[in-house]
Amino acid sequence: MADSSSVARQKAPGLAPGSVVGGRFQIERAVSEDALGSVLAAKDQKTGRPIAVRVLSPGLIATPAAIEKLRGEVKTAATIQHKSIVATYGMGNDKGGARFIATEWVDGRPLEAVIAEKKSESATPMSLRGAYNVVAHVCKALGAAAKKGAFHGALRPGVVFVTRSGRVKVGGLGLDKAIVETAGPAALGAGEQAFLAPEVKQGQPPTAASDVFGIGGLLYAMLTGRSPLDEFIAPSQAHPEASPEVDAVLMKCLSADPAARFGSAQEVKAALVGLAKGTEPTTDQEDFGVDLDLDIDIGSLQPPPSAPQAQARPRPPAPAKAPGGGPQVGQRVALDESFRSAPGMVAPVASAEVDLSHLLTKITENDAPRWMVVKDNLDHGPFSGRELVNLILQGEVLGEHRLLNMDTGQRFEVREAPEFVEFVEQFRLKKAEQDHQVALQKSEKAEKVSMVSKIMILGGVAAVVGVGVVVFLVTRPDIQEEERSDADVADLYERGEIEISGSAGILPDPPRRTGRRRARRGGGAGGMSYEDAMNQVADLGSATGTGSQRRLTPQQVAGVMNQNINRLVPCLSQGSGGGQVRIDMAIAGSGQVQGATVRNGTPAFQRCVAGRVRQIRFPSFPAPRMGASYTFSAN
Repeated sequence: MADSSSVARQKAPGLAPGSVVGGRFQIERAVSEDALGSVLAAKDQKTGRPIAVRVLSPGLIATPAAIEKLRGEVKTAATIQHKSIVATYGMGNDKGGARFIATEWVDGRPLEAVIAEKKSESATPMSLRGAYNVVAHVCKALGAAAKKGAFHGALRPGVVFVTRSGRVKVGGLGLDKAIVETAGPAALGAGEQAFLAPEVKQGQPPTAASDVFGIGGLLYAMLTGRSPLDEFIAPSQAHPEASPEVDAVLMKCLSADPAARFGSAQEVKAALVGLAKGTEPTTDQEDFGVDLDLDIDIGSLQPPPSAPQAQARPRPPAPAKAPGGGPQVGQRVALDESFRSAPGMVAPVASAEVDLSHLLTKITENDAPRWMVVKDNLDHGPFSGRELVNLILQGEVLGEHRLLNMDTGQRFEVREAPEFVEFVEQFRLKKAEQDHQVALQKSEKAEKVSMVSKIMILGGVAAVVGVGVVVFLVTRPDIQEEERSDADVADLYERGEIEISGSAGILPDPPRRTGRRRARRGGGAGGMSYEDAMNQVADLGSATGTGSQRRLTPQQVAGVMNQNINRLVPCLSQGSGGGQVRIDMAIAGSGQVQGATVRNGTPAFQRCVAGRVRQIRFPSFPAPRMGASYTFSAN
């Protein structure tokens, strides 16, 4: 940035290239300096992934109160995972006393560089549609932070990034709020202070209203190419696409009275979307040099895919009039019930396979992990379109499960989504055929048993054998209960006489706790519970990735747990209580289980299972940690 202070240029000891901080982050090179300090590129030695290390200027956070404030804000920021937020991993001190914060490495450039480039290339700033897309992503990021009770406090073009992959990300969450509340607005450069809300400049703590002011500052800079320090000019006088309505939205954001501004970032987004829709389509390449991961409020600039039009297509002709040959590649064939139940139904199924391939191609265009699945009262995901299709075809996600499109906020059942309804139907047909085959096998087995019984009766030995079977069935359960030691239980499991099946889900982050509380039950054997582990500060040892929002999927969690289920079998002898057993786990980015809570069974059973679960290792993933739930039953 241009506003670098002399304090920021003071080199912190021990942070030269090649040095290691936090016991694992190897410094590679200096990237930039600003009023708050310096940014260094580093590599996590445990994972090999790049991260960013923000080294704070000496004296910026000096008092115990300021340090504690920063620690609390970093802890909160580390719990917020959103695709439009630069992930925070933790904070620490180098041996030389330098205080640093480890965050996601962003492969892109700040919005201020984009604005400056547009201003230098021509007299035309970025398009209104392009400005809206940036604001929309920023609003979603702020909305996710607000749900955790977090506010940014110092939104400005220097902390909003456009990545090479087209993602808009907001950085500085946690750090900037702590800085303006402890060191004061003067800690920022003069050009950055211009984007602060008046009440924040006066020393009041940041709020949702102050972030709305920051959104207005971003919008003004993008539409006019000017800083709020410059003489004010209405966007309608500086931008060919800006109307008086755009001016009104901007002025409401920039009101000196916080109560007169929009009530939330989402209200700003809602006020702008209609104005952006009325503009001429442009390409993101013109505005940013990359294709943004667009909000679909405005709609794609390309012709809409055929899949979402499935509900509006006309009903197919009567089955009797269907052509005898297969359909042409790409031809859509409706699979309504009358068509399936009519004679010759094999042809529609075959044509559906061709159509499903066409649908899958459409779904994976501009694919991104935007789908959340609500299953068993747990949130699973986010999944990409291709991942969700695989889950549907495997029967992991059913038609009655609810979906959340994270880009639009829309919620509906899977079978109501035009993109996926055909795949739901395909699984239904497959499941019906499997059930039919199982029924046939059971019928054949029953016939064989019946035939054996008849032969035994004809042989005159049915009575003797019957008495033996009755005695065996009556006495065997008691014998098993008396002799079921750990080794015996494991042996029964290996012989297939005990069947254990499990499923997994992804848990939302628990509410942030304050104060000291007793450890939750089920976390025994010398380890933490799920709740305690999820509320630990994400300090320097917890950074494990690049900040990508991707975490383990429910299938990955279930796969690892099912492979290690034999570890839990000996615990059954200590009293599982019968029925299903649920285990909540806090999994670090390294794959280590930091805490576990068992929800069922006796205290001894809970301690046994929790202790064994904490010995299981999962694949590493690029996030500080995550919560997952695994449920199994022994039959």
